[in-house]
Amino acid sequence: MDKLVTVTEADSDVSARGRTATQAARSRARRSAEYRTARDEYAAIRALREKNWIAAHIRERRYELDLTQQEVAQRAGTSHSFISKLESGEHIPTIPVLTRILAVLDEQLLIGVERKTPGQVPEREVVSAPKAMSA
Repeated sequence: MDKLVTVTEADSDVSARGRTATQAARSRARRSAEYRTARDEYAAIRALREKNWIAAHIRERRYELDLTQQEVAQRAGTSHSFISKLESGEHIPTIPVLTRILAVLDEQLLIGVERKTPGQVPEREVVSAPKAMSA
């Protein structure tokens, strides 16, 4: 338990500059519009992750690569409105479309199966999505 730090304990730790992590973050946010934008984007992604993990992952990866929804849509052969609805958590893409979107984001779709047998460790098998599914 001593390795776990609660938010309250972390806030009480003061840096060499005499500020808590929370105070330092607030200071950075006041000075930098770019920091505020990134902080707000990641907060939105965390909230979306609770609603739709796939949507949050795609939005986060697109943000990391500094791509627009329009750029992802064009490269993946789909529409901007589809990417927008996907990232809002309104749509779940088909496997072929998801495979194309992930390829644009330099990622690969993996498909897994888990077999659960009572009293034993689950057995997992993970493979790349078949080429026939990504057409």
